[in-house]
Formats: sequence, C-alpha cells, structure tokens
Amino acid sequence: MNRIPIVALLFVFLLSKALSAQNVAGCTDPQADNFNPLANVQDGSCTYKLAVYNPPFKYLLPGEVNETSGLVFFRDGLWTINDSGNAPIIYCLDPATGEVVQRITIGNAKNRDWEDLAQDENYIYIGDFGNNSGSRRRLDIYRIPKTAIPPEGDVVVNSERIVFQYPDYKGKPEQKKQTNFDCEAFIVIGDSIHLFSKNWGDQRTKHYRIPKTPGNFVADILFDFDAKGMITAADYNPQTNQLILLGYTKNEWVPFFWLLFDFEGHDFFAGNKRRVDMINIVATQTEGICFTGGNGGVLTSEGNRLFSQTAYDFSTARWVRQQTITGQAEKPDSFDFEIVPEKVTGKKLELFVTKLPDGEYALELFDEDGKQFPLKKYKLSRKKEATKIKLKTGDLPAGNYVLRLNSGNNTVEHDFTKE
Repeated sequence: MNRIPIVALLFVFLLSKALSAQNVAGCTDPQADNFNPLANVQDGSCTYKLAVYNPPFKYLLPGEVNETSGLVFFRDGLWTINDSGNAPIIYCLDPATGEVVQRITIGNAKNRDWEDLAQDENYIYIGDFGNNSGSRRRLDIYRIPKTAIPPEGDVVVNSERIVFQYPDYKGKPEQKKQTNFDCEAFIVIGDSIHLFSKNWGDQRTKHYRIPKTPGNFVADILFDFDAKGMITAADYNPQTNQLILLGYTKNEWVPFFWLLFDFEGHDFFAGNKRRVDMINIVATQTEGICFTGGNGGVLTSEGNRLFSQTAYDFSTARWVRQQTITGQAEKPDSFDFEIVPEKVTGKKLELFVTKLPDGEYALELFDEDGKQFPLKKYKLSRKKEATKIKLKTGDLPAGNYVLRLNSGNNTVEHDFTKE
C-alpha cells in the first residue's frame, strides 16, 4: 500500500483547515459597497453609498427651550438645556407632548455656553465648553448627582466642576468662527468623558478624553476624523453599542449624523462609520440627540426667526439590522423567521418562525425611514418547531418595510416590500 499520497492528502487537508481558521480582515457589513463575505474581522474599511433620511416630525417644542442644545433620556423623560447666556437650568420634557414638566436649576453654575448633556448611572453632566470664537482656553463640565433630582417638582441643586483644556490649543484664530477648538458633543463611558470637537475651520472632529471626576485636566487626543461638517451633539447606546454624532454642514446648514457601530471598547472610529444626510427636514441647527430605547431616539433643532424649535424621532434600524441578524444566527438556540411573500401584492403576509422560545415576545413593524406602524391583531398558530403568524397588510401604503421580532435578549429583523 502506498502511504505517501494519503499523508500528502492529510497534510493538504490540515493546511486548508488552518488557513480557513485564520482571521481575515475587511468590511463585514453586507450593506457596504465593499462588503467582503470572507472577512471575519472588521477593519473599519467599509464604504457606503449616499444615505438620505427623513426623520419623522415629533412635535414643536415650547418657547422656554427655543435654544435646545443637548438631550438625555432619564426616568422616562427627555432632558434638555438652552445654550449660551440662558439660565442655568436643565428642563425635563414630557416625551409624549414636549411640554416642560420640571426644571432643575444649578445653583452654583453659570451658563456661559452650555452645549450638550451626557449621563452615566449616577450623574448627569453639562458641557459648558462652547467656544465659537476660539478664545476660551479652559473649559468646564458640571456634574449633578441623579439622587439630587426629585421625581417631580422644580428644585435648585449644586454641582461639581470638571475643568479641562486642550493640549493642542493654538490660540484664538484671526477670523471669526474659524476655530478648530469649539466643542458641542460628548458622552460618558466607564471612567472617562469622551469629547468630539466642532471644527469651524476644517469641518473635522477630534476625539478627546478626560477623567469624569472633579478636577483640572489636560485632555488626551485619541483620534482625528473627517466629519465633513460640524459635530453638535452625541449619544452612546450601550445596549446596541452604537455611537451617534449629530451635526450640520457649514454655510449650507444641511443636518446629518454619523452612525458608528461594530467597534470594540472605546475605539469608536475603528468600526463602521456611516453618514446619513437629513436634507428634507425643516431645521438648521440640529444640536440635541439621544437614544430612548433600542435603535430609536429623538433629535432636536434650535428655533430662530425662520424655524420653530422642533423634535424629531429617529431610528438606526435600517443601517444596523444586518449585524443584528448575523449575530443572532451564530447562536444555535436563537430563533429566526421567513416572510412569505417578500413582495406583498395582496392584503396579508405570513411569518414562519423557527425556534420561537416560550414566554413573552414582541413583533414590531417599521417603514424604511424608521417610522413605526401599529400592528392590528394577528393570528398565531404554533407547532413543535415552527410558528406561523398571519399579518394583515391591506392598510399599508406601498413601500419597503422592516419586521422586527424580539424575545428575551434576541432580536431578528427582515425586510419585505408592499406593492
């Protein structure tokens, strides 16, 4: 018996298995232009076609917050501030109506140029770091214990102060609004505050970091990113590991946001970076944004003589759902579903769900702009391994839709088209 061919075949087989187990860096997002189906390590190289989004109008905001310049979602309320020269007050808005329901005055702080809000488990942070002229060398952040904020009623509280400066500050520019040392966006994660500059001069943004404890600090520079516009607000969603940076373009005043996702740790710009332009909304200075749950949230724009201060809903589901589906598919005990037909011409469709676990579940329907549609009663029949759900679609206008099924910690989304 000739053993050499067998050994050679075994060697080739083992070599091929070893090569297949190696990491392949590339773009792992199926929605990207340069998606690499062989890649298993995201290297931040994904490129995308132009994305245009029309966030649904939510409501007009009251005149008391006409210069809304930051948002956080806390205790089921939307909290906002006004920017430079206004009273040092954090306003709580009813998320259903936008009306002011509570006012927290910061007794030992001055609103020199408040520009954004952030939070962690224990504190709300106020960014007094606006610097349109570039003349401020030292900037302030105030933090307020959440325990000092009562469930209802107006109150005066005191804050702790965090002072910082930029290590690369070069002084006031010769021309007005040409500084690259303005800042209107920050988030708080772990033990650090992460700041994103608003560059009037080159429309880039620098990512800085300082400790979140009271004291005087020189910020660390972590990254310099070509935002192609001026960043005015930020929020991070730890549930979905998404960072959103809101802004508008200089001179043209076109609102946009950058959606950063599929990154590890605090290396926000190492993952996918997708820009979304909002050219159709009636707004100029979009300066507040926050997630309120899942992929959804609220953004606000300031009022001026031409436009009223306004709130809009938004959803990032359409740009990140492929990652959700892929991640769930890797779990052997997770469920999935199939939509029949994917192009609906009649008045109903059917979902065939595999491995739907016992217990509570939720089915949600969105259009391609993230607007949620109420689902009327639907029929469910269940067998051992499969569940069939019948949905009526006769009232839906023609367009593209996303069905999302949630159960426990698992979420799966699929598309269909109504013709």
